[in-house]
Amino acid sequence: MSYFGTVLLTRSDTAMTRLPRIEAIGFRHRRLRDLGDGWQVLETSGWNDPPDLEQAVTEVAALWKASVFAAYVADCCAQLHGAVPDAATWSGHLDDPADADCGMLHRPPVRAGGTFEALEAQIINWAAAAGLTPSVPRLDHALHYRLQRRDSDDGPYLSADQQIFEVVRALGFPVLPEPRAYEFDPDDEPFAEVTAYMWGLASRARSAAAFRAHTGETEQPAAWEAEAIMLEMDVYAALYGGGRPLAELAAQAAWVSAAHDAARRNTPPPPQEVMVQGRPVTNMHRIMHDHGPRQIADQVTFVQNHGKEMPNGSFFSDRITGPGLWPDLI
Repeated sequence: MSYFGTVLLTRSDTAMTRLPRIEAIGFRHRRLRDLGDGWQVLETSGWNDPPDLEQAVTEVAALWKASVFAAYVADCCAQLHGAVPDAATWSGHLDDPADADCGMLHRPPVRAGGTFEALEAQIINWAAAAGLTPSVPRLDHALHYRLQRRDSDDGPYLSADQQIFEVVRALGFPVLPEPRAYEFDPDDEPFAEVTAYMWGLASRARSAAAFRAHTGETEQPAAWEAEAIMLEMDVYAALYGGGRPLAELAAQAAWVSAAHDAARRNTPPPPQEVMVQGRPVTNMHRIMHDHGPRQIADQVTFVQNHGKEMPNGSFFSDRITGPGLWPDLI
C-alpha cells in the first residue's frame, strides 16, 4: 500500500498533536507512539502535502525548544530533516541520498551531491545534540538496506515508511510500542462527513477555496466551508484529549452537516466540466458532489464493522509496532 505523509519525532511533556504550529507539518494525525522519557513519534499529513518540511522543522524546533526529526515519505522514497534550536537544519534523502531526480515531490527539492556517509554523520550528530545514544550498526544497516536490496532479493522487503521507522529504532528506540488509543474515532459518525479524505466536507471546502484562488472566481464560499475546515483541525487536535470537548465538536459537526444539506438543496450542482487554460476538463467538485455521500457512507460502514474497540489509527495490521527487522543490531 502506498504511503504518503510525515513521520515526526520530538520530545515533549504535551501530546505532540497539541503543540503549537504542528499544522505546519500536518494536522491529519494518524498514529502517535509514546517512546518513553517524553519522546514521541507521530504520523501525520496535511492538505497540500508535502509541506516545506525543512522550513517547518526549523520553525518548530525553535518554538518548542526541542530537537526535531522528520521525514516526508512519498511512496517509494523519503526526504529527512533534523533540527535543534539555534543550529542549522540538515536534510537528506532515502533510499538513495544521491538521487536528486527521484521523480517524487519534495519541498524543498532533493539537493544534489548527497552521500550515505554525510547523511549518517548528520543523523548521529543530531542524536547527540538531542541527548540520544544511537546504535551506529543498526543505523548504518537501516540507511543502506533498501538501495542495496535493489540489486538483490536477499532479505525481507522494506517499504520507505518502514525504513524511516528503522532509523527511529536506531536512534535509541529499538522496540516501538502500539499507537496511543484515540479518545474517539475521527473516521466514524458524527465526524466522517467532515473529515473523510478527499470526499469529506473539509476537503471539499479546501479544494473549492484553492479553485477560487487559482481561477480568480469571485463567488463567495458557502457558510459551512470555513466551519468545516476549522472543525477538521479541531477534531484531529482533540484525538488524544485536551482539545475541545467531544460534545462541542459533535454539535459543530451537526451544524456543518445541516448547513451543507441546506446549501445543497438550494444550489444547482457544479457543472460537469470547467475550463482550465482554455480547455474543458472534468470538474472534480462535481465528482465529489455526486459520489461523496456514498463514499462516506461506505467508510462509516467499514469502520463500524471492522474498526477496533479502542481505535488508534491501525486496522488489520500494524507493520511498525515491535522490534523491527534487526533487533540483534545494537
